[in-house]
Amino acid sequence: MKKLICFFSLSFIIFSSVNIFATQLPTDFLATLNTQQQNQEQEEEKEVADPYSIAFGGNFSSGNTISFYEEQELFFKNTENLSLWLKLPLSKDYKSFFACEGFYDFSVATNSNEENNGTDFNINNTLDIPLFKFAFNIYSDKVITDINLGRFYFTDTTGVIFYQSVDGLFTNFNINKTELSLFAGYTGLINARNTTYFNNPYNDTANIYALSPKFLVASARGKFNIFNTQFFNAEFFTSFDLGKLDYNKIYTTLTFNGAISQRFFYILQSTLGMNIKSDGSEKLTIANLSKIDLATYFSFLNSSLTFSGVYASGNTKGISAFQPVSEIESSVIGHTFSSMMRAGVIYTFKPVDSLYISLDSDGICSFKEIDSALIFDGIQWKIEAKWQIVSDVYVSLNGQQFISFVDETPNYFLAGLNLGFSF
Repeated sequence: MKKLICFFSLSFIIFSSVNIFATQLPTDFLATLNTQQQNQEQEEEKEVADPYSIAFGGNFSSGNTISFYEEQELFFKNTENLSLWLKLPLSKDYKSFFACEGFYDFSVATNSNEENNGTDFNINNTLDIPLFKFAFNIYSDKVITDINLGRFYFTDTTGVIFYQSVDGLFTNFNINKTELSLFAGYTGLINARNTTYFNNPYNDTANIYALSPKFLVASARGKFNIFNTQFFNAEFFTSFDLGKLDYNKIYTTLTFNGAISQRFFYILQSTLGMNIKSDGSEKLTIANLSKIDLATYFSFLNSSLTFSGVYASGNTKGISAFQPVSEIESSVIGHTFSSMMRAGVIYTFKPVDSLYISLDSDGICSFKEIDSALIFDGIQWKIEAKWQIVSDVYVSLNGQQFISFVDETPNYFLAGLNLGFSF
């Protein structure tokens, strides 16, 4: 098995390289690319569309994966997903509308069990409505106001502290070259089966729809155009544990991003996190999350190359482990954005318009809980290819591997195939 793992890793590393947040580049990061073309396409769509016409559709996908840990049993998983969506315009320009989306997810996971000389089955059913909102766009001479009310996806500036569906209100004010936004939401009615919370011991995942833990979350952020293509972002985000079983958390994030040249872009970001036990049993602790991204884009094969790095503090002298609200994996083996460091590169390209390929590799380090020592856990690679066969049908392939350098973490490999179509 070890020879097989080494073969996969060496074969890929010859051709690929690493990811950190390339998919989380702010929207203003790419605002200078093809803006005029996008606006023209939107205007053409509005001209041919009937006022107040209802748009609706759906998507069906079927996925299969095979994975294994070093010297352990094989895992197989099949997932069938059906999603439906509806959009009802509330204004002639389509900028005010009602939108909703729901899905049903059925999965069967099996693994060979040598102890029982058989196979273990794990069946899961999930029913969710992650989107149910009213969106309003209000124009005035100097201010453009966007309002989202209901259930919608929300992410903080970092993309890793809070990233999930939530019930609430989001308002954005666009004033010349400045954007100000306010957000408040409640997580207690969200399906816990579709959302994972950091170090949360009390999620109910036994039912098809299980209510999430009760958090009240809020955000205030500002985006400022310093000069030309240079931007400064500041956000204050907070999460209050209404269930009194977790932490109250406060985050302040500062971000500088923009263009170095016509094709080179950067992000510099740092977050100060403060945690206090909601029942008052622990003192206030301070933590840090920082990241850097350098990206460049090429006309050759519509490709991009991104170098990235992220640091999430551990329990060391004078600082505590960083604790996000949502639990997002930072590695294929299950690391989270806490007590870790990651550095890597991602390369994406499109040989033809219908085929997208991503090559990705990272080095992962973590802080030990006992002596706070920084340990090089290992390296990982990921490859993904998505072929849009026709406008409504696609097939995707993916593979990923973690090569461990420590005894506590096993080697890991996964390969998957997914087929989907929209209607």
